[in-house]
Parts: sequence; C-alpha cells; structure tokens
Amino acid sequence: MADTTSSAIPHEISTYDLFHYIPNLPLAVVGTVVFGLFFLYLTARVYMTKSPRFLYILPGTAICECIGYAVRVQCHSKTTIPTYAVMTLFLLLPPNALALVNYKCAGEIIRLSNVEAKFFFLKPKFVTWFFFSSDVFAFLMQSTGGGMQSTGDPSLSSTGSAITLIGLAVQLLFFACFAFIAFYLHHSHKYNYHIDGQVSPKKHLSYCLYITIVLLYIRSIYRIAEYATGYGGLIARLEWAFYVFDSLIILLCFISYSVLYIGNYLPKRGSEEHNGPGSSKRLTSSSSNDDTITSHTEKGENIILYNLNK
Repeated sequence: MADTTSSAIPHEISTYDLFHYIPNLPLAVVGTVVFGLFFLYLTARVYMTKSPRFLYILPGTAICECIGYAVRVQCHSKTTIPTYAVMTLFLLLPPNALALVNYKCAGEIIRLSNVEAKFFFLKPKFVTWFFFSSDVFAFLMQSTGGGMQSTGDPSLSSTGSAITLIGLAVQLLFFACFAFIAFYLHHSHKYNYHIDGQVSPKKHLSYCLYITIVLLYIRSIYRIAEYATGYGGLIARLEWAFYVFDSLIILLCFISYSVLYIGNYLPKRGSEEHNGPGSSKRLTSSSSNDDTITSHTEKGENIILYNLNK
C-alpha cells in the first residue's frame, strides 16, 4: 500500500505543479484528431489546387497543433518537465505562423495590383518581410520565455513569464499596425486585381484577413492576460479558458482559411506575372501554354485580368 501511494504522489505533484489541474483527456484527444484532420485536408488542398507554396504554412501549423495536443494527452497520465515544455512550445508558438500567411496575402494584393507605392510601408516586400521579422522576433522571445517557464525553477519561471509577455505585447502591437494596412488595401480603389472565374477576389481575401486578424488578436490578448497574471495566476489555472480563447480561436482560424480558401483568390502555383501598365505578356503555367495576362487601365484604376484558359 505504501509503494502505491508513493508512486502516485509524484504524478499528482508533477501535474499540479506544472498545469495547476489535471488536463482533460477527451478534449486533448479531440484537439489531436481535429488538427490532424486539418493537416491532411489542407496539405491535399494546397497540393491539388496548385496554390501558392506559402500556403503550406497552414498544414504545417496544423500538424504542430496536433503534436501539441498529442503530448497533452500524454500529460494527462504522466507529466514531466520535458513533455510539458514540448506541449507548451507546440501550442504557444505555431499559431504565430498564421499571421505570416496574412502578411504574405497583403503583400500579394499590393504586388498583383501593380501599383507603384508612394509610401514605403505599402511596398510588397516591406509588408511581408517587416512584419515577418517582427513576428520572428516575437516568436524568439516567446520561445525563450516558454522554455524558461518549463524548467520548474520558480525564479526562472517568473522571468520566463515576463519575457513571454513582452513577446506577446510586441506581436500584438505589430499586428495592430498590420490590421490598419489590411483595412487600407481593402478600401483603396487603387489596389485591385481580377482573376477569371472569381468575383471580387480582393474582397473575399480581405474578409479572410479580417476574420483571422480579429481571432488572432483575441488569442494574443488572452495570452497576455494569462502571463500578466502570473504562471500560477487565476487564468493559468482555468483549463476552460485555454480551450475557449486558444483552442477554439485557432480552430475558427482554420475553418476560416478553409471556407474562404486563400488559394482561390490568388494566381495558381507555376504562373508568374511579369507585367507593367499597358503591357500584355504570356502567363507561363505548367498546365497550359494558353494562359495569358492582360493588363489594362480603366477609370484610373490598375486592374490585372488573369485569363486562365484550361
């Protein structure tokens, strides 16, 4: 009897010290399965539809989420510092990559519109790489802080929480700046393009950006509140808060990316646009030699017509 008790105590102490509760097994299993299915679905869709390669970030994020929840399943029965660290990093960091997808989409809207930017912050490369760099910086801070939190040392955990909090705040700040740019691109008539077979591709792409920006913003606010209240604070002790403001939020993001599929509103992979105002050039594609690009100006607006004849 004494042996049984002694073997059970380390499990409970380890779990409660790290989680402050016993992780819910059914919810962790559901998370593993759901994000695993999204990985398979999005990988197949990006490949089959010849969508831009940067969209592989979506299934990449999904499989990381799947791994995170799979480790959380393991933590239900036995929690160690390494497994807790892996779970924390795989659930905290990968969703940052979804913001990169949004940054790239905004850059594509600018590039395809073929408008000479008057401001440096409206140049395609700046939008993509500046915000990407800020995301990487925030990512590194969060990963460093997350690693320190997982050591089990109270002093390091406190420092790690502060570093993670700063990383989340930086990410939130730059994401707010990006939201302004996305709003401007959507409502500016100068930035427009057309893809044959799609009605208002920029509008639909902007809707996808709006939805996911709001969702990711909510998640970031939750994470900031979690770390601001401390490693053992009230929010960190509420498992339902994690599933509502993190798991559900990321799930809704993936649903949005699937329903308003970005690949439908951008040129297919294998086609390259080398056009300027008033020019007309061939669009090379692996599937057809008859694809053409016609660029013309109408009512002072630059509109690119993609005639994808298959």
